[in-house]
Amino acid sequence: MNVKRFYAIAACDPKGVLGKSGRLPWHYPEDLQHFAKTTCNHIIVMGFRSYLTFPKKYCKERLVIVFSRQHQMEFQKKSNVIIVNSLQDFLSLKCLSEGKDVYISGGAQIYTLFLQSNLIKELVLTELKQSYEGDVFLPLSLIRDWPRKKVQENKDFAIYHYLNE
Repeated sequence: MNVKRFYAIAACDPKGVLGKSGRLPWHYPEDLQHFAKTTCNHIIVMGFRSYLTFPKKYCKERLVIVFSRQHQMEFQKKSNVIIVNSLQDFLSLKCLSEGKDVYISGGAQIYTLFLQSNLIKELVLTELKQSYEGDVFLPLSLIRDWPRKKVQENKDFAIYHYLNE
């Protein structure tokens, strides 16, 4: 496999909140721009529920791999979307050998799957300063011991690079 690295990219509040009722409970345009710039022309990976609420403008200029066990037929006409139903299916994809970086981008089950499988080598995490109510959480315990480096900060959030050594 010629993938440069498997990355994860996420934004969460101090408790790990990723979302609420299928949506982001916040709106920070600067963070969305960061996501778009970081993942442009790369592969993004997400679960089916995340894909349903994911802004489709961010699917352009990216190959999107969606984990789903039930929704194969709905995507057959989308040339930039590939459906997989297991980690084994994902790892066998030919597109992973094309040298593009792969960004795991949600939701919580997908982050957990890749973190527990020790596939993620770097995490680009926007840590929000304000707390939000949520029903989906990033498994912060799985990255607790990873060294991190702050790469950007403003009044609302800081962006860190975590390294899985």
